[in-house]
Amino acid sequence: MLFRRLFLCALFVGILAGFFDSALQRWQVVPMILAAEAYEGALETAAHSHEDGAAAHSHEPEAWAPKDGLERTAATVLANILNSIGSALLLLALMSLWNRFRGGQARSTPGADAAPLRHGLLWGAAAWFCLFAMPAAGLPPELPGMQAGALQARQLWWLFAVLCGAGGLAVLCLVRTKWRVLGLGLLVLPFAIDAPHSDGSPFVGFEAEAAVQMALLAQRFVMATALASALQWLLLGVLCALAGARWLNPLLRPVEPSGTPAGVLR
Repeated sequence: MLFRRLFLCALFVGILAGFFDSALQRWQVVPMILAAEAYEGALETAAHSHEDGAAAHSHEPEAWAPKDGLERTAATVLANILNSIGSALLLLALMSLWNRFRGGQARSTPGADAAPLRHGLLWGAAAWFCLFAMPAAGLPPELPGMQAGALQARQLWWLFAVLCGAGGLAVLCLVRTKWRVLGLGLLVLPFAIDAPHSDGSPFVGFEAEAAVQMALLAQRFVMATALASALQWLLLGVLCALAGARWLNPLLRPVEPSGTPAGVLR
């Protein structure tokens, strides 16, 4: 029953957060991506114009991609929902384990009604820090057309930064001795190793004016994605905390001799 409730809560939370994230991206992020794609398309057109006909016909077919318009919007919304469901599963599991180890929350405690909201915001902020802020400090989000380092190297560094961020926060929150300094060391460790970047300008190949515009777009894109990601994780944290307090925590409370979780109506 616990796993079933966990999955249903994650499904409900993920759908709500996925639609919210899609709407926020449409307003805040997508216009910059479309503008960058326009510059990228102009660059590709100029490059193709210098190729001869034989070379142009020798290109391999392009990989499938959703068409612009409704198909692309639907694919983006579906991807955001699936991503939010997975994130909600992770948050709900961690929050439930934390609540279990801490002995649960008594409903009679003063301010207990506000506790899920406060805890959800803290968990959402921690998740945003580990999964966005830490990696983005070394590898900022990139627009279409920007040159980047080797994909596998960037993936490994991203994962390393996420693990160090999560480990550092865990040590700072759980350890109460002088060893807490190890948490700070973990937070700094990824940046002691240079994040993989491309050699030269990320806008190589663009004309001077286009490169300037792309650089301005890239700066705005980092801020927009940081804001959108922060709001998404904060909403996920709050929804997970509320859903967990309502449907999961009763199953995790200490069991009375009768076999019924404490606080659950018979």
